[in-house]
Amino acid sequence: MSAVLPSDKPRPRLDGPEQPFWAGLKDRQIRVQRCDHCGRHRFPASRYCPHCHGPHSHWDAVGGEGEVESFCIFHKAYFPGFAAETPYAVIQVRLDSGVRFFSNLAGGADNAEIQIGMRVRAVFEDVDDALTLLKFRTAEAKP
Repeated sequence: MSAVLPSDKPRPRLDGPEQPFWAGLKDRQIRVQRCDHCGRHRFPASRYCPHCHGPHSHWDAVGGEGEVESFCIFHKAYFPGFAAETPYAVIQVRLDSGVRFFSNLAGGADNAEIQIGMRVRAVFEDVDDALTLLKFRTAEAKP
């Protein structure tokens, strides 16, 4: 069953430079760029590697395990579509591959339980036929 993304929530651009990332989420994979020169992963997409400045890269699937590096609890909704979800947490996750993402915890995790260093794993939330979002669950939570 797909979740419905209200029209008052922002939608990501699916046909931009991160198109392989969004297509990967539909396939239940996290795809990020990998530099052909130094081998480091990166996201968001960029023309040049931010580490070695190499101009060549390819899209590579990475694992979905990582840890919370930082988080913020929002008590005010800056977009009307989020008002019913306040207070809600936005977490910064560093995957074991080194790539960082901002997202949310799925599965009804309580905001008070979020801790820096907490292990998480990726889950994929289908919004509609075109859009799947990357979210995270605590590593101990059942799928």
